[in-house]
Amino acid sequence: MAAPAQSLDWKRWCPRAAALLFLAGIAVIFLLPPDWLFGSAAGDLSHQFLAWRSFAAEALRRGHLPLWNPYTYSGEPFLAGFQSAVFYPPNLLFLVLPLFRAVHLSLLIHGFILSGGMYRWAGQRGLHPVAAALCGLILPLTGPVFPHFYAGQLSNLCTLAWAPWMFAGLEQWQDSGTRRGMLLAGAAVAFQILAGQIQYVFYLGVAALVHTAIRTLALPAARRRAFPGLCAAYLMGAALAAAQLLPGLAAASEGLRQQRLDVVVAGEFSFPPENLLTAVAPGFFGESIRHLYWGRWVYWEMSLFLGVSGLYLILVAAADPLNRRITRLDLGAVALLLVLALGSHTPLFRLLYEFGPGLGRFRGWSKFSFPAALFLVLTIGRGADALLRLRRPPLFLALAGCALGCAFVAGGWALGSNPERIAPFLAYARDSAESYLAPATFTAPATIQAAGVQAGQSLAAAGALAILSGAALAAARSRPRAGLALLALLPIEMIAFAAAQSGFFHAAEAEHPEITEYMAAHPGDYRIQDLIVPNNGFLVGAGDIWGDDPALLRRYAEFMMFTQGGDPDHAIQQLIFSKPSPIYSLLRLRYVFYADSEARLRAHEIPGALDRIQLVSHYRVVPDRRALLSALGEPGFDPRKTVLLEREPRPQPKPGAVPGRVRVIEQSADRLTVEADLPDPALLLVTDPYSRDWHARSLPGSNQADYEVMVADYVVRATPLAAGHHRIQFDYEPSGLAAGLWISGLAWVVWAALRFRGLQSG
Repeated sequence: MAAPAQSLDWKRWCPRAAALLFLAGIAVIFLLPPDWLFGSAAGDLSHQFLAWRSFAAEALRRGHLPLWNPYTYSGEPFLAGFQSAVFYPPNLLFLVLPLFRAVHLSLLIHGFILSGGMYRWAGQRGLHPVAAALCGLILPLTGPVFPHFYAGQLSNLCTLAWAPWMFAGLEQWQDSGTRRGMLLAGAAVAFQILAGQIQYVFYLGVAALVHTAIRTLALPAARRRAFPGLCAAYLMGAALAAAQLLPGLAAASEGLRQQRLDVVVAGEFSFPPENLLTAVAPGFFGESIRHLYWGRWVYWEMSLFLGVSGLYLILVAAADPLNRRITRLDLGAVALLLVLALGSHTPLFRLLYEFGPGLGRFRGWSKFSFPAALFLVLTIGRGADALLRLRRPPLFLALAGCALGCAFVAGGWALGSNPERIAPFLAYARDSAESYLAPATFTAPATIQAAGVQAGQSLAAAGALAILSGAALAAARSRPRAGLALLALLPIEMIAFAAAQSGFFHAAEAEHPEITEYMAAHPGDYRIQDLIVPNNGFLVGAGDIWGDDPALLRRYAEFMMFTQGGDPDHAIQQLIFSKPSPIYSLLRLRYVFYADSEARLRAHEIPGALDRIQLVSHYRVVPDRRALLSALGEPGFDPRKTVLLEREPRPQPKPGAVPGRVRVIEQSADRLTVEADLPDPALLLVTDPYSRDWHARSLPGSNQADYEVMVADYVVRATPLAAGHHRIQFDYEPSGLAAGLWISGLAWVVWAALRFRGLQSG
């Protein structure tokens, strides 16, 4: 049947409606209480990004690039750590707005970037403007996306927001060879890199490879340009983002991810097969806020919700004879990406872990569910397009859907009337050892009761929606416009899902003012260990000896693993601390903060913390790592008197020499200026973590021309000093930063020139 005449210019009105929604969102943001934040107090926003965005903004306001973060892991690369996203343009918001307003506006902007990219891609595919708008509306509300808002994963959201733009640009280039498509894809790749979640960048690159391979095999018109275009887009993106990419890769080479992860660790956060049920019953395993999530891993990584009516629209698209081929190609990409998301739950995982370039360096393969969702949403849009053009769906879809709905309702009633029937599912999750809940929780009668009722309600709701959707499709057989009810039902489902994953927390839950007050009453140059929120050192005003960030230096991770009785070869970033080690005095640890059984803050003082700088005349050379770590753990080892080195220093200190004098002249996050006077050669010990990018230079007045930064005591730094007067400046200078800035600057000039030329010729 021919498409009906359009009474509205949807291509004009859909963007206008989106603009009104965006303005309404801004109004809501500025009406919110200034000390309340969207998300979870236990999420990444509270535990990481508030501190990091504040730290970066403060440095940039002073006209200084934040290169080194002294507040996490006793000190680690910051700009080169990717998630700092220092060069990411939308983060300029944090320079001009109060922190919480900037966070909310950033979330809103990236939701609309993601939505707009999906609308652009779907419209480029030839979908009806309303169908394209539906794709744009529901994508940010899907299971692989919206729970990340509540979890506060800013870098994830900022990175994935550019994915539809990348795919749209690649397809535009493949289909027509237009320069505009290539420039769009390259810029989208660059913004993904700059946004900071390098794991999503990698996984989206794999998804782009899958997408390109499928189109190459199936679409002769795209074959000649597909793979060259993909390579060109990623090379362009790498050049545009070189200022971030080059120092990031250099820092990664001495970080925890420089080597392949253990196969068990790499398999963590694989998508559980049973969680495919969340595509239509999102609350079966619980939820983020109102119902305890008892499924494997964490909810915001393990949901695939697309709506029951969304599933029907996928089936409509698959059955539509006019678009069956392209739909099958998209669903083929979905199948491959979901197999990757299942990770360790498939035999393919070990093969890819061993031979897939880069795949063994990350955990969290469940993230492949996001690119799978992109193609599923496109397919939903194609189903909506078929209904908008009044094509009648097959009757068997309605009948099969109603039958499935009845089965879901029956299953939901069975669980609701006898919640104990959920117990075997709880036992399965417990025995998987892939849950963060205590084992006793799974057998508690209250947990079983609540889980059974919630699972039953979720199944019953999915069944009722399936019956309603099936009835709409059945009615569309005789009255085609009745099928449009699905287009109204789907946004209602998605908004209800998002509302169930929404909540706010108070600023004090992130800032921990009681720690700040305690430290103000106990001044000094020392570090703390906050066992509650280890990444928030900047907000409380003190460096922490631990954190939670993949940019962790490998040396430091190995050292800390050793101090807790673990194998340094299996160092991880989520280390469980059983007790403070005496050697933590080397890291200037003074207080450990923790919550007692009644959730009250407690402080435990650790005596004997070293100063930031000191002179030591005695040293031992221990080149073997295990022997050196063992020597650090010896009961009689005193880091004030002896420094353990991995090779001979030049000049060599004089054992038993008369102590000299040393003092700090100037210090900042990534600079330390020291003045010293020594009657005899000695070692200057700096109790900050070693990185090869810390350099020492001689200042006017020094009687030593060159200074060397050596590894001391496996994790900190030492500089050999000759007798005499010294003025030394230590600077952290990330490898590749200068070259990256030049490459990025030139690449953006070329990109802008090509884009401007394209606008003139177009």
